[in-house]
Amino acid sequence: MVARINSPSLGGSAYQEAGSWSLGVTHRWQYSDKHYVGDEEQVYREKEGSQVINDIHVIDVNVGYNINKRVAVSMSIPFQKATRSQALRDPRFLRDANGAPVKDANGNNVFLNPSGVRTSTGSTNGAVIARYRTEAEGLADMKLFATAWVLDPEKAEKGNISVGLGVVLPTGESDHLDTFKTLTTKRGGKGVNDTYTINDTAQYVDNSIEPGTGAWGIIFDLYMWRQLRKDITVFASGTYIATPQELSGNPNGGIGTTNYWSANDAYLFRAGGGYTFWPSGSMTFTLAGRMEGSPSTDLIGGSAGRRRPGFAIAIEPGLVFARKGWVVAFSTPVALYRNRENDFSGKEGDAAFADFITLLSVSKRF
Repeated sequence: MVARINSPSLGGSAYQEAGSWSLGVTHRWQYSDKHYVGDEEQVYREKEGSQVINDIHVIDVNVGYNINKRVAVSMSIPFQKATRSQALRDPRFLRDANGAPVKDANGNNVFLNPSGVRTSTGSTNGAVIARYRTEAEGLADMKLFATAWVLDPEKAEKGNISVGLGVVLPTGESDHLDTFKTLTTKRGGKGVNDTYTINDTAQYVDNSIEPGTGAWGIIFDLYMWRQLRKDITVFASGTYIATPQELSGNPNGGIGTTNYWSANDAYLFRAGGGYTFWPSGSMTFTLAGRMEGSPSTDLIGGSAGRRRPGFAIAIEPGLVFARKGWVVAFSTPVALYRNRENDFSGKEGDAAFADFITLLSVSKRF
């Protein structure tokens, strides 16, 4: 779940006149292929080709209206296209003359076709024998949002604070089906190895690429800025999306499953500054620290179902062009630290993170 995909405005350029409109389009691209358990990268996954790869594009159309110079409302209409590449492992075990699985020194079954790369704990899995891809696209969850400046913009020329409140609408498809590759194993007899067949099976795609969550959300937003001098502005922002529901509308498994993914909260915090190095060209260089993720437990309501909590801390350089009502911003958060936290029950797991994200937004005020 993405908390906020556009860069915050810098300073007084965020002020708009009463009755004015804004129209913007934002694109976010994220390619997640680095696996983590806690803050330890599972480098063996990439070496053996077993890593999950999420390739996600989100295009967000935003329409805003200023009720007055202090209060504004907006609607966000996002569209998502995402693919998920994953691996199939050889599940067969080596069997002895009696047909029983052969054990290693630790009492674990020995794979007939083991991977040539050991895991981070020193164990061995079955070798990767194939990869396949699932995908989903379409309208994602829309957002209705209202913001208000705490201080009067007519008087607050050097700094201000904006507070926001909104709602996430479960408008996106949350139960998309696609074709998965699955394995059926047939056990061999005495002195005969197991065999397997690869099947095409209809299942619900992973919740990480579903366009929608099937859950309502409450958006809390805070943004503040301060102009230190004419060409330097500092800012900080925080967005938190709370989901009162325990379970989302994302089924976990095949047709008829009664298991659902957790309806988890999401957050994004940023802090940094901007330096206008080309005033005549209205160009500003920005540099911010960024923390984005999903908590182990929710702020409102209970926590249930399967979830992948965790966060990434990144450094985010960017450029902003603002002139005659146009604002064009581009930034690239580069991950410095990633942590796949334990869930609400204390259970650990892994998740794929991106090395970097690209964010591009174009908007016009009328």
